[in-house]
Amino acid sequence: MSQQPSPDQPLPTKREIRQAARRRRAELAAASDGSAAGSAIAEAVLRFLPERAEDQVRVAVYESLPDEPPTAPLIAALLAAGHEVIVPIVLDDFSLEWTYAAEGTIGDRGTVARLPKDTPPSGDGRRWLGPGALSTCDLVVTPGLTVDRRGTRLGQGGGCYDRALRHRDPGTPVITLLHEGEQRDTDLPREAHDSPVDGYVTTSGRVVRTAADSSPAHRAG
Repeated sequence: MSQQPSPDQPLPTKREIRQAARRRRAELAAASDGSAAGSAIAEAVLRFLPERAEDQVRVAVYESLPDEPPTAPLIAALLAAGHEVIVPIVLDDFSLEWTYAAEGTIGDRGTVARLPKDTPPSGDGRRWLGPGALSTCDLVVTPGLTVDRRGTRLGQGGGCYDRALRHRDPGTPVITLLHEGEQRDTDLPREAHDSPVDGYVTTSGRVVRTAADSSPAHRAG
């Protein structure tokens, strides 16, 4: 948790906050029980599904990298329940392409390599769905280094998700996954292009809804 800066200290920049958050993430990831964290996240995120969850819904998730909160159990649980899951591929202009999730797949260089836009889908048979696929989702799960009480999310700095979220339906809830302890109790810098999230889920299974979900355009669950 962050402490309030003293009045005579300048506010930290996004870059400084991001650097500190990455260091914190490395420490938390090293000490995390990945199996327990993955199960806790899967159970908690399922609470965000729309009330019609007995029918098939489409959820956008991401294939987590080793230091991120694990998403493989969540993807597996959604697929086992008969839901549709799409996952992102980062293109070289920092836009996101989308493809269907395959159970058991985890994040690797192929998900973050910033592929050229004309790169064909990989040989695993998963076809690309187009950037607008996010508009068809009932829930969006994003990565992030930290989230504040207003729902401001700090990502890795490429702006991929801030641009991608413009495609979503305004009523679709957006949540971020964090390691327990990565949430921020002071406000993050927010710029006009930053898209707030409706809540976050931690690796302990804690579900926190942010101030963003009080707005009709950012309601959650």
